[in-house]
Amino acid sequence: MTDILPASLRGLLWLFLIVIGPLSAPGQEGRLPAAPVRLRIERNSDSPWPATVGVAETAPCLGKPAGFGVFTGDGKPVAFKTIWFAAGEATRLLFDTSGGAERYYLCFGASLPEAPEGWNPEAGVIEQTRPCGEQPADTAAQVARLLQSAGPPFGCGEVPDIFSGVNPFGPFTYYVADFTGWFRVFRGGVYVFATASDDASYLQVDGRTVAQWLGRHGAGEGRRGEHSGALQLQSGVHRIDYVQIQFDGASAAVAAWKPPGSDRFEVMPPSAFLPIAHFHAANLELAPSQPEQVYFEWQTEDHCAIGASITVRVRFRALDAHAARAFHWHFDDGSDAEGASVRHFFPEPGLRRVTVEAWDRRACVATNSALVRVAPHWRQIDWWRDDVFDEAKRDFLHRDLARMPARDLGAIIDLGDRADDRELFLGAGEAMLKRQDEFNTTASAPTFYNLGLGFEHQGDWGDGLAEKAWRADLNPHRSIAALDDKVKLRLADLLIHSSGDLEEAAQLLAGISGLGLSADERRLWKLAQIDILLARGQTDNARARYAAASEAPAKTSARFDIARAGQLESASLSVERGDFDAAQRALDQFTFANPLERMSVDTGLVRLRLCLGRKEFQRAFTTARLLLPMSQGDPRRSELLYDLAEAGYALGRTNQARPVVLELLKNFPYSESAAKAKDKWGRQ
Repeated sequence: MTDILPASLRGLLWLFLIVIGPLSAPGQEGRLPAAPVRLRIERNSDSPWPATVGVAETAPCLGKPAGFGVFTGDGKPVAFKTIWFAAGEATRLLFDTSGGAERYYLCFGASLPEAPEGWNPEAGVIEQTRPCGEQPADTAAQVARLLQSAGPPFGCGEVPDIFSGVNPFGPFTYYVADFTGWFRVFRGGVYVFATASDDASYLQVDGRTVAQWLGRHGAGEGRRGEHSGALQLQSGVHRIDYVQIQFDGASAAVAAWKPPGSDRFEVMPPSAFLPIAHFHAANLELAPSQPEQVYFEWQTEDHCAIGASITVRVRFRALDAHAARAFHWHFDDGSDAEGASVRHFFPEPGLRRVTVEAWDRRACVATNSALVRVAPHWRQIDWWRDDVFDEAKRDFLHRDLARMPARDLGAIIDLGDRADDRELFLGAGEAMLKRQDEFNTTASAPTFYNLGLGFEHQGDWGDGLAEKAWRADLNPHRSIAALDDKVKLRLADLLIHSSGDLEEAAQLLAGISGLGLSADERRLWKLAQIDILLARGQTDNARARYAAASEAPAKTSARFDIARAGQLESASLSVERGDFDAAQRALDQFTFANPLERMSVDTGLVRLRLCLGRKEFQRAFTTARLLLPMSQGDPRRSELLYDLAEAGYALGRTNQARPVVLELLKNFPYSESAAKAKDKWGRQ
């Protein structure tokens, strides 16, 4: 038997709200009913035809509620049915196209001729999805209770067939998918229908249950039609209803059949269902008394999501009947665009305000503004897309982040953080620090803390911003008790090794309770207190306490010396290659496990090279001055003096750097460091 579940399957009527007034138009179309606004819709050139049912969407615009109707070009009302409307979303409707016309008008206004009653759109396949909870679905009674308790619809629309692995209107877990379709049988006989689904499903034809597969399960055991039933059908049109209940995991909803004379199942193809013709908006016509406006529509193109962070790209199109006009778009995230058709990244989903203006010869002649519901492209299988992320990142970093609402800026920072993209995270984070007064809630505390971690070791510029981020975290409006200890520890460590502000660092360390720290953080807390002793010149006391804090007794074996030399060489090579992050990790781990290395000249020299390579001149200056007392009588003191002078000059501290160079030239005149100093700074 054939496999009916392909391996690839894994997985307000707020319409035109216008002020009412008469509409007049010449010729045949003047027989259309008087209405302030008409939207002409035309059949898509690639849409199936002939068809007895059409589908069209209309986008919301501003104004007051008004009735609407569908009409032929000569003013005859056409039966229609609205299948979906919601605030900020396009309204979707089905209408009668059995008359054969390929152009219709949606007229908006009061006192319009009424449409024919009793019409049902018996064509195509319509899918509606609703949220559901975690509850049993093993029996018909349990399924009935689950369906009764399901929430309001995510959405409803036309789909090509009953062959789905996603929720096209909402989240892809815990939902109910309800399909209604109309198919034609050309030859009477016994038809066998089967369902293959992930979790519970049942299939009805003309109101009779033919196949069902209840309970929680994957789709694999139904791929060959194991859950099926037979039914005698007469030639003609029949209705199929298919319900799938999706809990967690991959989704699958498949309706298959085996027509008379066939020896195998196949998915019911789109050609089995009566066609539905697709129509698009072609022109907006206004009564002379109406102020001119712009009609625009939109469609989600794709998105990129990681965790709860989602950026969505939407295409907007203004209906342009005047080729000479220019269109200017304004989005509520502070950005703008130009053109009749534009693409825009929103930092997060939700109801978003979009305004479009039509300009002619430097004058704004028409405008429209609407709340647009921005949602993920639910049919997109891969929620993380590298290409989409890269384009979104470039877009966001080229915007004026000072104009962006605080919530959107926070969403971009969150995206960069979750994606582990330092450029985006820090680029948006710098803007957040400049606007920190707009983030005065405890919800922003973790973000400021993470920004500090991200900015640290990114040169003097980055260390300055790290300090600013952690100080922002200690603001009473943002402070979180569970995070305060971590913030104080990080800020104190930064002050010790960068600016050398020992007094404030000691106060911060004294204010730590320790309850909010991990084991490694408690160890760092202890080492930071010893670092202050060393920085204050209490060398012997610091050495004794470092030794006591070592993870193992002091080692003097040749094996340890070889291992130590290897670790330092590896860190040094990383610095030479410019792999500063790897060097930083190696040195931090080495001195964390072996605290006495914090007093070592050769270890300190590697760290100095790293600081200078990263343009952390303040750290380099502080580190070199701290190591000088340990370098008396050591030939490597010349290297320390050179690095100290280089950091001093880079910081503009000429008066402090010049004496260092003089000492270098006097005491180590034949050293390589002295030669470099003469070439770089002369003989002073």
